[in-house]
Amino acid sequence: MKTLTVPGGGGGGEGGKGSGRRKSSVGLAGQRKASTSSGGAQGGQAGPSLIGLLASKRLAKKFASRFHSRRFGRLSGQGIPIQKEPSYRMQPHNKFQAEKVEVVIRTQLEDKLGKFRYSPKICANMTKILADDIKAKVKALNFDRYKLVCHVVIGQKKDQAVMTCSRCAWDDKLDNYASYTFQNAHIFCTASVFGIYTE
Repeated sequence: MKTLTVPGGGGGGEGGKGSGRRKSSVGLAGQRKASTSSGGAQGGQAGPSLIGLLASKRLAKKFASRFHSRRFGRLSGQGIPIQKEPSYRMQPHNKFQAEKVEVVIRTQLEDKLGKFRYSPKICANMTKILADDIKAKVKALNFDRYKLVCHVVIGQKKDQAVMTCSRCAWDDKLDNYASYTFQNAHIFCTASVFGIYTE
């Protein structure tokens, strides 16, 4: 507690006056102390501070987002599809048909490679374009629950022999593939589409 010192405050009558002044200063200090304690009581009645409320709100939001992400998976609004629950269906409604897929492959290759000449830079991009187009057309055939893999090879015809082959571990009853080879005077192109059923 701080006390006010009064100049000339000594003993005697002045000391009495000085002591009176000291008492008044003590009284002021006591009032200040009482006001701060009452303010603390009022603060205790008002509850937690604004910073504490904001921190608790942030923490609650964090826990809520974790709970939702664990229970419901990631939101589809982020561009990630939500996985479907297993249906335990062992047979597809629309089975992969190699004949229809082969027609799609042949149409795409003949339309885009009719008078195509070999160029290493262009062929690298053309294989990607053809693979994407063929896969999109095969998806339109609605082979449900099938994963599709499209493989395209383009090479130059220059008096050489080329053989392409593939090996797969799959179910012969449900999985299948279709392949077609296109040739003109300058290039050859082999495209294969594999359909693998996912249970």
